[in-house]
This record gives sequence, C-alpha cells and structure tokens, in this order.
Amino acid sequence: MLLHVLLVFFLLNEIPVQGINEDLVISWEQKIKLDEFRTIVEAQLPHEYMKTDIYLIRWLKACNYDIPAAARMLRENLRWREENEMDTILDEDWTEFNSQYRFNLDGCDDNGAPVAVLFVGEWDMRRAALAGQSDKMRRFIDKCFEEVTTVLRNMQAHGSNATRPNLILDVASLSVQVQACPRCIPFYIYLVQTLGAHFPNIFNVVIAINTPDIIIPLWNNVIKPAAPPEVKKLVDVYGRKKSVWREALLTKYGIDWTKMSHEMGGVGRDPVDSNDLIKRGYLYECP
Repeated sequence: MLLHVLLVFFLLNEIPVQGINEDLVISWEQKIKLDEFRTIVEAQLPHEYMKTDIYLIRWLKACNYDIPAAARMLRENLRWREENEMDTILDEDWTEFNSQYRFNLDGCDDNGAPVAVLFVGEWDMRRAALAGQSDKMRRFIDKCFEEVTTVLRNMQAHGSNATRPNLILDVASLSVQVQACPRCIPFYIYLVQTLGAHFPNIFNVVIAINTPDIIIPLWNNVIKPAAPPEVKKLVDVYGRKKSVWREALLTKYGIDWTKMSHEMGGVGRDPVDSNDLIKRGYLYECP
C-alpha cells in the first residue's frame, strides 16, 4: 500500500477524529502547503521514502507549516545525515553497545503502533564518558532513533497504518553517580536535541517511568529547558509508583501493559532487542 494513500483530507481543522493518527489527518490548506513543500524539496531528497507524504509532513509540523523554515530544517538535516553517514549507521557493529545499553520493542498500542522500551536506568553513561566513548554514545543514540524509523517504514511497507511508535524510558535502576554525573548530563541533552532536530515527530509520546524523585527536578530545570518545543510537549514523566504509570499507559496512551513482556509486568511474548532486529532485517510485527 502506498503511503500517500494513508492521508485522509478534511476541509476543516476542527473536525474531531478519534482513533486515527494525526499524521493521517490534515486540512485542505495543509494539503496545499504539503504539495508546495514537496515541489521545493523533492529534487534534493536522496531516498524514495523521503518523498512520501508521511515523511514530509513531519518537517512541516515541526515548523508549524512555515514552508521556508521547514525547507531549511530539512536541508540542514540532509547535510547532517551525509556528514554523519546516517545511511549506513545500522551497518556498523553495535553488538557491544546493544548489549550494554538495552533498547527493546515490546508489543504495540491499540492503534497497532510499536512500543519501544529504552532502559535508561541501566545505561552506564559514566562508563562511556570515562572510556572516551562520548562521541560513540551520541552516535548510538542516533542509531536507536534511526532503527525505530527503519522498523516503522518496514511495517508500513507491509500494510501497517502506524505512523509513530511510542517510546518508554524505564529509569528504574538509575543511579545518580552512574547516569546523572556531570559528564553524563550532555548525553541526555543530546538525546532530546537530536530528537527534535533530526527525528521530528517520530514518536506518539515519550513516557519516562520509575523516575526517582531526585531526577524529576533535573528534567524540569536542566533537560526540559534545553529541549525544542515539540519535545517538551512530547515527554511525560512518571515516578516509581507502578499503579500510576501502568494506569496511564492503559487509559491515556492505549498501551495495554498486561500484554507486554514479563519484564514490564505483563504476560505477553518476549521483547525484541536490537540484535534480534538485525537478524530479522528490521522487520517487526505486533503480537
């Protein structure tokens, strides 16, 4: 199914649509801007997937449908991708990092969008900094986002209507000394900055769970102020009370945690990690 067929056009922005991803719903005025935007940038796009409506609309939304601003943002991103060899980042050997810094796909929401779980609480940021691997750590963060977008494109190519996955950040095992050291904070700032600048509008929501009380002020006072506006709206932070964030997953985000893996408290199948995805050719199906 061609991705542009997924777009449903409405003449009025105010028409309420429930159960349909916002990427599939645009007004007629927005459709006109999308076509104009495509005309301006299409010749510069190196890959076919970049010419789809689903891809292009993300840059327009990131710039509030300001076409010149969106074109600049996209061109800057293309330069960044070329300079950082993003087209081949998944071909690099990430076996060690994938094992040390876990990142799983664990079920789907009620709209068929995959749920990614990043175990930030286990990520030994201090070790990466002290080992002189700061640059590779930042590149690994970009790899994770590139991995998610690749999986999503493959799902769409096989008929899925999902346009954005969900990201859960599990910080249960977080240690202030290991993850929140002064040399570690730049990693988190980079995470939110690259998400906004290079992977805009790729997630439905980013949900931090099991967050220690000491980290919530760190988010509110240090990381969140440095984040782009769309990232600030994207992220929700929950503490360690499981009943609260599990209820939020189920009722607010449409993620049935009981169908997730045992590690997340559910009875679903085992999650798929990054090394598994490589073996599967970055193909993923909802349970």
